[in-house]
Amino acid sequence: MRNIFVFVISVLLLFVLHFSFPKIYAAGSPCAKFSSDGKTCLAVDTAIGTISTNPAEFVQSVFKIVLGLSGGIALILIIISGYKYMASQGNPEAVKSASEGLVSAIIGLLFIIFAFVILQIVGVDILKIPGFSK
Repeated sequence: MRNIFVFVISVLLLFVLHFSFPKIYAAGSPCAKFSSDGKTCLAVDTAIGTISTNPAEFVQSVFKIVLGLSGGIALILIIISGYKYMASQGNPEAVKSASEGLVSAIIGLLFIIFAFVILQIVGVDILKIPGFSK
C-alpha cells in the first residue's frame, strides 16, 4: 500500500512541476499579452493557463491553483482511506487506521474551505483589497 501511495504522490508532484513552469516557445517570448506600447508583459502563458503579472490578479491565480491542488489532494486522500477501509477485511486496527485517515482528510478539506472563506471575508468585506472583489 505504501508503494501505491508513493507512486501517486510522485505522479502528482511531476504533474504539478511540469505544468507550473511557463511554456517554452521556439520562436520567442512566453508573454501572452503586451501593454499598448509593446514593451511591458501583462500576462504570461503557462501550461496551467495565462497568469497575469499584475500583483492582485497574480494572487488570485495562485489562490485558484493552490485551492485546486489542495482539494485534489484531499480527494485522493479520501479515496485512499476508503480503499484502506475496504481492504481492511474487518481487522479492527486497519479499520481504525482507515477511519482516522478519512476523518483527517475531511477535516483538512474543511480547513481549506474555511480558510478560503475567511480570506474572502477579510480581504473583500473588511479590508477591501483591490483585485479581491466579488
